[in-house]
Amino acid sequence: MTKEISLHTWLISQSLTPQQADLWGDFIADAFDLIDDGHALHCTPNEWSSFLSGCNATLPTEPEITSGLGDRMIHLQAGAPIDSDRDRLQIGYEIPTGGDHSHGIRKSKADFQFRRKFEAGYAASFVIEAKPLRTPADMNKRYLGREGIGCFLERNPPYSNDTVVGMMGYAFRNHLDWLQLLKSNLSSFSKKIDLVDVLLPSGRTCPVSNHDRSSIGLSNVTVCHTILNYASNG
Repeated sequence: MTKEISLHTWLISQSLTPQQADLWGDFIADAFDLIDDGHALHCTPNEWSSFLSGCNATLPTEPEITSGLGDRMIHLQAGAPIDSDRDRLQIGYEIPTGGDHSHGIRKSKADFQFRRKFEAGYAASFVIEAKPLRTPADMNKRYLGREGIGCFLERNPPYSNDTVVGMMGYAFRNHLDWLQLLKSNLSSFSKKIDLVDVLLPSGRTCPVSNHDRSSIGLSNVTVCHTILNYASNG
């Protein structure tokens, strides 16, 4: 990875104004703080045991993990003090996506959606697609596949038109460095894509990549990546 820079600097390099970069930087930092706290809660022995009791098998599926993690994030957000940054977030999971003509069970759904309203009526949406990672092949076939990152880059309409989106891996095997595998597999795109470490306003580091979306008539998009460690729970 290249030298770490701030998310603010990165977003300005992607044609955002300093004000837009400030708004998105704080928003993304708040979202990842909630993700990290929700994941930590999800993995505690009592919470994990409670979660598994509602699953069909001891090896939970992607929708089950998303539901379990989402429930705990909503619980943490709802319990936040009224004057906290977290209270300004709206969080949902399995959110129907707009722009297509399917309905019911055929309606496409994004795994997570964070929303935040700013001054003057401006609202931002941070959509995340998640995929389980159990074997090295899952990185290319699932995480970087058409039903993973392709939901933002190839699908028309994409899961989000916004300038920043997210990809999340549920890592159930700790036999390799998933981020290193992500970095090497990004070269499978027609143009080599770099994975860059950016520093969020909260101090958390987040790897990001920049992707062309001209094929679906949109400007480039920044993808924020995070790999959640469920190895001890798998």
